[in-house]
Amino acid sequence: MRSITDEKDLEILKALQENGRASYSEIAKRLGLSEAAVYTRIQRMIKQGVIKKIQAIIDPEKLGFNLTAIIAVKAQPSKYEQLLNELSKMSEILEIHDVTGDYYCLLKIRVTSRESLAKLLDKIGSMEGVLSTDTRIVLRTIKESYALPLELLST
Repeated sequence: MRSITDEKDLEILKALQENGRASYSEIAKRLGLSEAAVYTRIQRMIKQGVIKKIQAIIDPEKLGFNLTAIIAVKAQPSKYEQLLNELSKMSEILEIHDVTGDYYCLLKIRVTSRESLAKLLDKIGSMEGVLSTDTRIVLRTIKESYALPLELLST
């Protein structure tokens, strides 16, 4: 269910996706609204959970997180929920996707080296409920975006 009420909400979201530091004043000028109206709309969307968080997007490689991998996990069905809970606590794991197919979930991880990847794989492999893992190291990232295609929602 969509919580967006109109095109102005979509335009506010587009502005925030382009620049999360945009001020209410900047957005108001862009959309022809008052600052108070922009503030009210953003607060409503935060309360509704449409806007989950506004945060900096950091270049991982500039901080030494040079290795990205996708780990497919086969799990014991009776221990799967407990396993997901434990995996969620691991800071190296950026994303966990419950998927269809041969594997139960896919993990996207970022680490600083092959050695740290090996340690992480050992840790995951020894967790209760893990039957096996299959790891793919990312050679290049061609596209990585955090922006949703909001233009698809326009009427």
